[in-house]
Amino acid sequence: MGDDSRVGLVGLNGAGKSTLLKIIAGLIAPDGGRVSRPQRARVGYLAQDTPEMGGRPLLVETLSALNEIDALNRRRQELEVILAQPQHPDHDAALAELGEVLTELERHDFYTAQSRAESLLFGLGFTASDLSRDVAEFSGGIRMRIGLAKLLLQRPEFLMLDEPTNHLDLEARNWLEEFLLSYPGGMIVVSHDRYFLDRVTQRTVEVGRGRLTEYQGGYSLYLRQRDERFALEMAAYEKQREEIEHIEAFVSRFRAQASKAKLVQSRVKQLEKIERLEPPLGADRPPAIRFPQAPRSGRMVLELSGAGKRYGELLVYEGIDLAIERGGRIALVGPNGAGKSTLMKLLAGVEPLSAGRRTVGHNVLIGYFAQDLSDSLDGQKTVLDELSDSARHLSQLAVRNLLAAMLFSGDDVLKRTGVLSGGEKGRLALAKVLAQPTNCLLLDEPTNNLDIVAKDSLLEALQSYPGTVVIVSHDRYILNQLVEEVIEVGQGRALRYLGNYDDYLVKKEQMAAGTVAPTLGSAARSAATSVSANGDHNGKGAVKREPIDREAQRKQQRVARARRDLEAAIESKEARRAQLASEMADPNFYLTRKDAHDLIGDYETLGREIDQLYNDLVKLDANP
Repeated sequence: MGDDSRVGLVGLNGAGKSTLLKIIAGLIAPDGGRVSRPQRARVGYLAQDTPEMGGRPLLVETLSALNEIDALNRRRQELEVILAQPQHPDHDAALAELGEVLTELERHDFYTAQSRAESLLFGLGFTASDLSRDVAEFSGGIRMRIGLAKLLLQRPEFLMLDEPTNHLDLEARNWLEEFLLSYPGGMIVVSHDRYFLDRVTQRTVEVGRGRLTEYQGGYSLYLRQRDERFALEMAAYEKQREEIEHIEAFVSRFRAQASKAKLVQSRVKQLEKIERLEPPLGADRPPAIRFPQAPRSGRMVLELSGAGKRYGELLVYEGIDLAIERGGRIALVGPNGAGKSTLMKLLAGVEPLSAGRRTVGHNVLIGYFAQDLSDSLDGQKTVLDELSDSARHLSQLAVRNLLAAMLFSGDDVLKRTGVLSGGEKGRLALAKVLAQPTNCLLLDEPTNNLDIVAKDSLLEALQSYPGTVVIVSHDRYILNQLVEEVIEVGQGRALRYLGNYDDYLVKKEQMAAGTVAPTLGSAARSAATSVSANGDHNGKGAVKREPIDREAQRKQQRVARARRDLEAAIESKEARRAQLASEMADPNFYLTRKDAHDLIGDYETLGREIDQLYNDLVKLDANP
């Protein structure tokens, strides 16, 4: 692996991704084999565990990552004292050593350390007032950010990042992506954020069943290549299974006939020689999530009128007007601390309003998920009993399928909830919410503890959910594939945009550049603005909401997704065809490649497939 490699490490929970990182980083020894690293290369490792820290201000704690460089700086000062004495016996040796020390200090940008540390901390979401706060005041998730800042400040030649985006909001994730894209070293990244992997990695290594399988490209290309490989391996597995069953049937049928003894023995030996194939990795996809039936709600699901919320002297919202209609797919976005979770609690009715009114529509059944719901689990119950007791309307099969979708399988369902990790408790609490008959889901960070496969299962379920969904998530793939409206919260306001998360970002960029006039209207009240999907405002301190054609919106979303899929498929196949063309251009192609005719056939097939994809794209654009 080169020192500038950018590798995404993927696989199911428990496959061994974190263990592999620790082996490569030198934190644990392998049972066999060896790990080779360049002698002078520094490997920086970010673990999932919250680092122990406290007793120092944030900026001082971050700069402590450079203790090794501080020692070099002290040595520089000692050498300069010696050099100030021309007659000192160590004068010449000190002069030579000083050159090496200065080179190292310059290599690590020691003299700009404080400004770099501040820049890193601000990029990761800290403020100027945070710099002097004791790190012990911050939560475990925020201390993970500090650990990440310390690692990035060291600028090791190779980064090992285990879930670096777990505790970052969308703004901080975007900043980290840009930082890593310009990072001069190599990296191996474990992440459940497919957008993050697509942007920062160039190769993908899948961990499964104790083996590593390498694929070229980021996560999206890996998925397509994996599916193609899966189809080939599954066909081989099924063919071998049919062959074995045929031989076993012959042996079973003629075993008792003496006249067939020789043939039977021959078939038995044939069976013994067969190297049994395992079902291909991916055959054990978790079961689909199925929501219990619930009655249809009224058109208006939830409404906040003149809503305000304050905690003591802290004003979070004032005069918010917000209406959520049946069938809405809405994301709440904004930086950490902007008030997304507070607004979700106000909508759910678990926090009282300080002012204004909350109205729940006709026949509305709300399912609300928040991370602290795990505190309500009964520590003496097993995982299976905890879910079964709260969802008596479900069969045991349905309960077990839902637990499997939430990554509880085998003996995991018999664990007492009291011994579960925080992430496991969060997944169980989410399962309890999904098991209830609802027609309105309020989900605050539901994917935090899910791997990519489980996220996909949840996304598929939410896409087919017949009710209303309001979600807070830092997963951009879900925000793009699921939502149709974005509500940006912050500074006491709630601004509404039509479209998914990418549409929202484009609109924000256009407004910032002045290429699109802000259509958000003036503030409805001094501290709050509500904006309708089309940006209209009636100028009377309330939002004018035009009826939304949701079927037309969904059709537009489907067309957009289909176009993106076609363009991605074209890009993948054209890249493969260009690679084949390069190989075929080799003058020794027919001499060195025994599969030359197969590759030529692949090249021609790819050409036909690309032409068909372009035709499909033209048809899609002609008939959206």
